Amino acid sequence: MDDFQQQINVWSDWQGLQTNALAFEPVLQKIYASENEPYKTPEPVADQFAARFTIGPTEIAIFPPSDVMAETRAYYQAERFGLTRMARLKLGAPRLLHAGFVFDKYQFYYVIYRPLQGITLTEFCATAKPLAKSTLGRQIGTMLTQLNTEVATFGPESQPVGDWQVLGDDFAVEREAWLAQHPVTPNQFVHGNLTGDNLIVTSGELGLQRFSTAHQAAKQTELVPLILDAFNGDAELLAGFKATYQTSDLATDLMLGLLLRSDGPQQIQALLPEQTVTLAALRQKIATLLS
Repeated sequence: MDDFQQQINVWSDWQGLQTNALAFEPVLQKIYASENEPYKTPEPVADQFAARFTIGPTEIAIFPPSDVMAETRAYYQAERFGLTRMARLKLGAPRLLHAGFVFDKYQFYYVIYRPLQGITLTEFCATAKPLAKSTLGRQIGTMLTQLNTEVATFGPESQPVGDWQVLGDDFAVEREAWLAQHPVTPNQFVHGNLTGDNLIVTSGELGLQRFSTAHQAAKQTELVPLILDAFNGDAELLAGFKATYQTSDLATDLMLGLLLRSDGPQQIQALLPEQTVTLAALRQKIATLLS
């Protein structure tokens, strides 16, 4: 008899079960016993993709079955590769303990790790003084300079392509021409979702979490969620970051990131609401954001 009793036919079924500790507990017990890890009552952790649970001093990420996510193994590999890479580079991240899969009603890939102990960047900045935020910005710049370098193939083979026609045919043509004049290195390691909730401040240091979105891409794409979401207009964070992040032109890099990401059209619409989108208008907006 299978330990996992729930039916997962479509993605919404998985979403409804992601934080259901009771549904996953028999599978969790089986996994922890097989890895010889002490088992405690699981506590759900919110996540957009995996089912994550805190169990004692550890966390486990269980990835959706291939029935509803064909590339689930690739996302599992991305999480495992990201944690391993961070450890190799001696950068702050959860410590990988175990990774594998379990056969049950479905085949579930999983990663067990010891999470970072700290608070999110968003929480930190709510009360931090300017000097502390500037120092943290410098650490982020140093970390990304070290992290976003070329790597061998891992994780999902391809990323979604944005619908650039929503910004108009003229902009789509303008974008293609501009990108042709600004070549990038497409096989660099990027975390993929550097929001304020995925940067963790621990005792004045910095760490990253949630690597299932990691993939190969141009490093410029990493800047979009970092500057637009995580920094959220904070002048001290941005000033510290600019002091250590290695680039000759941050504005051009952010422009490239926006024009290369699959969510670029939505990001640009949010930056330029209720106006005709042109590269000139976007360049001016970016200059203002970074000034």
